[in-house]
Amino acid sequence: MLFVFAGCNSQPAPKISATPTWILNPNQDGKNGAVGSSMRTYDQKTSTQRKLAITRALDELSLQRGVKVEMSLTKQESYKNGNGSTQMDVGANYQTNSTITAHIENVYEDKISGELFIWMVMD
Repeated sequence: MLFVFAGCNSQPAPKISATPTWILNPNQDGKNGAVGSSMRTYDQKTSTQRKLAITRALDELSLQRGVKVEMSLTKQESYKNGNGSTQMDVGANYQTNSTITAHIENVYEDKISGELFIWMVMD
């Protein structure tokens, strides 16, 4: 009788997806790359989170190539009658004599933390 109850209680182990190797090693398989990541943003939009991760990956690629990067971040908040709104603008200036071209090689989202990782590789 004990075996019957024990057999009914067993559940398959949940699948745990392994973190991709490119997150810690973006230069692999002969590819020169960089990883940008972003947690959920203030507006909770996936598109904003993705843009931020791409910007961070491009900034890393630029630093690897010796490009001077200047970033600016402007955040405006306004409140009226207890209602609030927030607007954020992100800008970047790159100074270089060469052009950097890259593409998104892979994307990974950590389902637990919600962090988005984007692997960009130089063309």
